[in-house]
Amino acid sequence: MQTLEMGVAEITMRLISVIETDEIFQNVMVRGEVSNFKFSGPHAYFSLKEGEYLLNCVMFNATYRHPSGIKDGTVVKASGAIKVYPKRGTYQLYTESILEGKDYGELYKRFEELKIKLKNEGIFDKPKKEIPRFPQKIAVVSSKTSAAFHDVVKTIKKRYPLAVILLFHTSVQGKEASKEIVSALDAADRSSADVILLVRGGGSIEDLWNFNEEIVVKKVYAMKTPVITGVGHEVDTTLVDYVADRRSPTPTGAAEYATPDLVELKRNIDISFSRITNEMDQKIDESFDLVERSKKRLDFLSPKRQISIETERINESFSKMIKIVDEMIKEKRSSLIRNFEAISHSKIVRTIELVPERLDSKMEMMKRTVSNDISKKYLSLEKIEMSLNVHDPLEPVRRGYAMVFKDERLVKSVHELKKSDEIKLKLSDGKILSEVVEIEENGK
Repeated sequence: MQTLEMGVAEITMRLISVIETDEIFQNVMVRGEVSNFKFSGPHAYFSLKEGEYLLNCVMFNATYRHPSGIKDGTVVKASGAIKVYPKRGTYQLYTESILEGKDYGELYKRFEELKIKLKNEGIFDKPKKEIPRFPQKIAVVSSKTSAAFHDVVKTIKKRYPLAVILLFHTSVQGKEASKEIVSALDAADRSSADVILLVRGGGSIEDLWNFNEEIVVKKVYAMKTPVITGVGHEVDTTLVDYVADRRSPTPTGAAEYATPDLVELKRNIDISFSRITNEMDQKIDESFDLVERSKKRLDFLSPKRQISIETERINESFSKMIKIVDEMIKEKRSSLIRNFEAISHSKIVRTIELVPERLDSKMEMMKRTVSNDISKKYLSLEKIEMSLNVHDPLEPVRRGYAMVFKDERLVKSVHELKKSDEIKLKLSDGKILSEVVEIEENGK
């Protein structure tokens, strides 16, 4: 038989032609158990299951035509046409109407029965373990070939590449899968992982059933390591979700919850560092202003400044006194000259001639008196300066003594200290931080 070569489009069109030209497929009523039912906007997507066989279905504008009682596990009769969806190469039932049945599927009955049993045993009341914020090792219990595992790895490497990923491979579908899942969980729990991700992609209730098995649920319940489940899609809920320490709607969501986002962490650190830097700069500026104000105050109150002020005041007073004396001398001399000229032709010329000499003598005596007064003032000023130097608190320090401070206060008595107190010794060229080891009073 000769092999016929065909393109994808051609073979798809042939299938469409075969199916859509068959009148039976264009108006058919299909009986089956509803599985994986969900809405996307106004449209409904679900499957009809019978034994191991599955038929995909879609119902457009289902929000207006869908019976309210229809949900997963319901046995229904769906009417419509079988057509091929070319973009995916799949066929499905384009549903026009649904007749609700009265029975629920066997799996959903088992699901509810087991859920009630485990709840009565108190398994769902298990306290949740805290998920570590910065895990070093993350164990993933999943199939190594599944899209769920690769999504988890991609998400972890993007968000938190510092973590080491440990894969514990297991089948996630099939009759023996539940035992493999338990074995993989046990191995992961005995590893050095900080958190365990139990993940699987979406599917029907049949596909996810192993995560409803009692042995799997009780194994997750008994785990010592925190467990995050990411089984199926957002609409899917399995019994392991009730006993996990955290349930995420998808495998990617589980990976996101288990890891911090390094980009977000860096942004928060940058913000915090900037805030701390600004606060430190502000504190430094405030401290610098305080030091400057204290320095100015100390400079103003220092003995040397007081001596300088007093010296300046005395010099200013002396200058004023000299000026006053000079003006007095000038005034007296002018007056004498005028009087001398008035009596220059009188009989007492000789007597008057002696007046300037006497006046010069008096002036010389006055200058000596003023000079003596000024010398006394300078002597008094020197005594004041010596007294200030004697009482200068830093003078003993310059001679080798030390000033003791506790909490920035000068210590004047041993009674102000106790053992283990931290003290500061101020010397002429610096400070020493010390601790009180022993205290001895005078005479003891």
